[in-house]
Amino acid sequence: MTTKIYRTYDQIDRDLEILKVEKDLAYQRLVRDFDDTKDSLRLENMVGDTPKKVMGVVGALSGPLKSAALTFLFRKIF
Repeated sequence: MTTKIYRTYDQIDRDLEILKVEKDLAYQRLVRDFDDTKDSLRLENMVGDTPKKVMGVVGALSGPLKSAALTFLFRKIF
């Protein structure tokens, strides 16, 4: 990295202002990325629509088939 030579305090202030804006932008990106990651790790996003689809198929079954399917699913899950 080369050493920058400043001739006035205004040049220093301008560079400090630029660095402050860059720091603020980086912080806002970090906060946004953290929120996106937190949202993507929610249970609803991990599981998705799978339980709804399974219950739809099981709901279409009747009687003994329904109880057998539910027993099978609960044994697989737990």
